[in-house]
Amino acid sequence: GVVDYVRQAHVAPIVTAPIRRVDVSEGDWVKAGQALAQLDDGPAQGTALQLAAQASQARIAAGRVRRLFNAGFAAKAADDDAQAQARAATAAADSAAARLRDYALTAPFAGQVLRREAEPGDLGTVGTALFVIADPSTLRITADVDERDIARLKPGVQALIRSDAFPGRAFEGRVSRITPAGDAKGRVFRVRIALPADSGLPPGMTVETNLVTDRRSNAVLAQSSAVRDGMIWTVRDGRARRAPVQIGAVGGDLTEIRSGVAAGDVVIAKPPADLRDGQRVRIAKRS
Repeated sequence: GVVDYVRQAHVAPIVTAPIRRVDVSEGDWVKAGQALAQLDDGPAQGTALQLAAQASQARIAAGRVRRLFNAGFAAKAADDDAQAQARAATAAADSAAARLRDYALTAPFAGQVLRREAEPGDLGTVGTALFVIADPSTLRITADVDERDIARLKPGVQALIRSDAFPGRAFEGRVSRITPAGDAKGRVFRVRIALPADSGLPPGMTVETNLVTDRRSNAVLAQSSAVRDGMIWTVRDGRARRAPVQIGAVGGDLTEIRSGVAAGDVVIAKPPADLRDGQRVRIAKRS
């Protein structure tokens, strides 16, 4: 899995314009709605002022026609037309004023500026992220779980996390969410694991995540390579003996043996393909 933020946003312009001002730097803490950068809105300002003036004129004209209509000197059709033109002009002016807000980039939520890709004079383009904002207080691990194991998982399952950067340490998390649909190509499901804010695991780090679906005391374990077709080769009285076994949990290196062999039995970890039942064998000493 990979450590990442629960809340993270890539802030990009929805209009294309030169960057006039940048208000934050990487590492800065920002509040929701705080200004990040301002794009050049000169032409848009001109359009907004022009439409505002036209709307004002249309309202004045509509008011004049309304007074004439009330006095009996104008037709109702003329009054309706003037009022409609005034409403249309006002709506256009309001829309232009609202579009001016598109030139100001603001923080979507309170957090820290992780990345800044904006400098005054650069061209801000639609869809190109200029800032990355995240809430460092909420971390999670995103991991892919094999579809064969997903039925045994549910929210709340304990996760034990290890990283090469912290040898000898195990961090604890909990499964918070399992995606309802899997990846048919990779045959995996995405699982989110919640982490405590003080875990010390930095975002972007790759970790090994073990999900604890069950606990059994005094489990008998054997090397996974020793189990073949439900059988294990053991060594008894200097001879190889095949023993049918019932297996439980299967891991990459170790497999749980429910029955068939007992703790302390000598098991052939990598039995040769031509090994025969009852064949004499000798246990080699480790160098």
